[in-house]
Amino acid sequence: MKTYFLIVAIISLAFSFMGCKMKDNFDYKATIVPLSKSSVRLIDMNSTAEIIIKRLKYSTGIQNEDMKLDVSENQISLTLSKTDTGKILSIKKTITGYARLEFWETYENSEITGYLTKANNLLKEMKVVPEVKNSVIQDVSVSQNPLFGVLRPMVTEKGDPLPSCLIGLASATDTAIVDRYLQIPQVRDLFPRDIKFLWSHNPYKQGTTQGLYELHAIKVTSQDGKAPLDGSAIASAKAVPGKSGTDMKIDLTMTAEGSIKWAKITRENIKRCIAVVLNGYVRSYPRVQTEITGRNTEITGNFTREEANDLVNIFKSGELPFELKIEKDQIIKNQ
Repeated sequence: MKTYFLIVAIISLAFSFMGCKMKDNFDYKATIVPLSKSSVRLIDMNSTAEIIIKRLKYSTGIQNEDMKLDVSENQISLTLSKTDTGKILSIKKTITGYARLEFWETYENSEITGYLTKANNLLKEMKVVPEVKNSVIQDVSVSQNPLFGVLRPMVTEKGDPLPSCLIGLASATDTAIVDRYLQIPQVRDLFPRDIKFLWSHNPYKQGTTQGLYELHAIKVTSQDGKAPLDGSAIASAKAVPGKSGTDMKIDLTMTAEGSIKWAKITRENIKRCIAVVLNGYVRSYPRVQTEITGRNTEITGNFTREEANDLVNIFKSGELPFELKIEKDQIIKNQ
């Protein structure tokens, strides 16, 4: 019996050893292209290649000597030698992961509530046909309140606006309906020209409104319509446990230029919210209490550990100038 177990152990060890050797006996080749090929420049493709190299090194431990990238205006040809085939999915995710971080100034709910009421009344006058059967507010008739039937305004029982840049809540199935209503030209003209609306990434968790998503009022203050501060201002990042211990937050260190911009934004928005937006969705909206002059800040947003670590690696490597996709790839066994 001892001999039998010894033989089994030797065979298992042999297969295990062979498996490890096999992982190092494959090359991975991939053709990487921009998701949208409009206005792509060679300088941007070269920058993208450098970011991919950093990402693979930070996230997967692949060394420079095991990476080869050929860059053109249309694509990046990547070859990874001695590839662990069990990490292919992780490698793909690392290459194509996109994280557009933005910090936006906002409107207060009290500044927008009146416009929402006007929009609701206008939609009623336009006899817009309600697109839902059940209102998000039990005592509101959807037929009489097209907008407020799908968007719960953030007000007290007395109708007073709650302090925040959060202006309303809607179910996941109704967010597109709210967007369509607010994009109707006559409705859009009711609101300030520099406002744009963004939804939250996660559902609202307070009270009895779980499962509803947050609509935020963003103030566009730049002439080019871009955020006053974005991921290019980040010098380094690390994931740390949040207050609950189960969620994660991301500590950021800004560049010298980024910290100057951050100080200006916070100085000009004391007692107002700054929306932290990731890939077009609001992750948090802290209220500024005082000017922040240091280079350190943090992002909260109920990140999982995996999500936080992925974002940290992306921030450390730099933001991609555009989204990427893997057009084709293959695993090649070395002879």
